[in-house]
Amino acid sequence: MAQNLNDAFAWIRELHMEVARLKSGALLQNSSISEGRMRFIGGLLLIDSGGTLQVVGRFDGTGNFEWSGPWKFDSGDGEIAGNVKLTGDFDLTGQMDVTGGIEILGPGKIKVGNVIIENGRITAGTGAAQVTIDGETGKVTAGDMTMDPTVSGGALTFANGAQVFTDDDTVQLYKGSSVVQVTDSYARLQNGGDVVEINDNGIRMSPGAIPTTPGTGLPVPGVLIQAPNGYVRKSDGT
Repeated sequence: MAQNLNDAFAWIRELHMEVARLKSGALLQNSSISEGRMRFIGGLLLIDSGGTLQVVGRFDGTGNFEWSGPWKFDSGDGEIAGNVKLTGDFDLTGQMDVTGGIEILGPGKIKVGNVIIENGRITAGTGAAQVTIDGETGKVTAGDMTMDPTVSGGALTFANGAQVFTDDDTVQLYKGSSVVQVTDSYARLQNGGDVVEINDNGIRMSPGAIPTTPGTGLPVPGVLIQAPNGYVRKSDGT
């Protein structure tokens, strides 16, 4: 209670200032809460006009967290314990260590340097040295060479049409009408219908493999001779 008029006037001025502060709506300006809490039941906490929410300590919450606009975790380690779904592009400038599996369920693409994994195909390199592995057909293409496991027991085909392939018993190399054939028991060289074969019994040649040469002076036909040009011929008995 005021003891004199001066105290009464001071009390009235103080009361007037308190009422003015309440009317201004700035109750929490420059305020602090020690060892307590502030609770919003419903409603909205709005920070606008260039304001900043700054947390020194922990930021814990339960519920949905939605954000639009740029954001950045500037430093420190992080951990995500739940599932993460990305609907946009993801740029990784550092190193990613994966201790589990990676599964792409949709028609996605993985690109590392000049290696691309897409739609069941792996492509590495560019131009004439490009290598492609097709997971659906099993074919491997390296430039103009193709390895195809569906041809016989597997085949390697070159740009000029030459091919190396296997079956149950042989390994063969052919180009046009010429074939080299190798098995456990023989090696065979063939051009058209002419055959030269080496097996356990020796060397075998088809009848047309060595042409006859007349006028050799040898009375016996079938004698092998070497012609001046280096080719092997057989006498015709004249």
